[in-house]
Amino acid sequence: MEEKFYAQFLASLLECCPINEEIVRLIRQYLIVQKLPKGARLVSMGEVADKLFYIGEGLVRSYYYVDGKEVTSWIAAEGDMALSTYSFFKQETSSEYIELLEDSHLLFITYPDLQRLYYKHPITNMIGRVMCEKYLVIFDERIRSLRMLNAEERYYRFCQQYPDICARTPLKHIASYLGLSRFTLSRLRGQKIKVELLN
Repeated sequence: MEEKFYAQFLASLLECCPINEEIVRLIRQYLIVQKLPKGARLVSMGEVADKLFYIGEGLVRSYYYVDGKEVTSWIAAEGDMALSTYSFFKQETSSEYIELLEDSHLLFITYPDLQRLYYKHPITNMIGRVMCEKYLVIFDERIRSLRMLNAEERYYRFCQQYPDICARTPLKHIASYLGLSRFTLSRLRGQKIKVELLN
């Protein structure tokens, strides 16, 4: 089982940047596989995030509190990275929580080990840059969606781009992520189901 997740992760790295077998072996030495149950927290507010996670299997979300209410900042599934970005890269306390929405298999590398890889093997800096670019584009798409699309468009765009996440994630978390009320999201979901049934 562990071999499957190593292979999955290393394949995703090869998509970013051509790396030889020696670098693959070096990276693998730093990776740790972890199986955690639904509800487990990877990071809590006030902690310093010291791990960068890769989701081999499972569903993860990040959230923070505003006026006592949970606000979901992102949801990720298989093949995605999961981390408290500011806390991890600045090595300062986190203002968010990261929790598992399903039982999950994860790979992770610690902050010190990642810096060691960057220092010793320059090619890994290129991998890191390409990965950062990927998630910056995703972040930009989310910002533009919130600013430029209405509620219906945001929901349909999300379902189009991430059908699997949309199907597996509780509605309250999707509503929070999209900046919608649960009532509005339930209505939109009902309309979407009716259209699909008619087609």
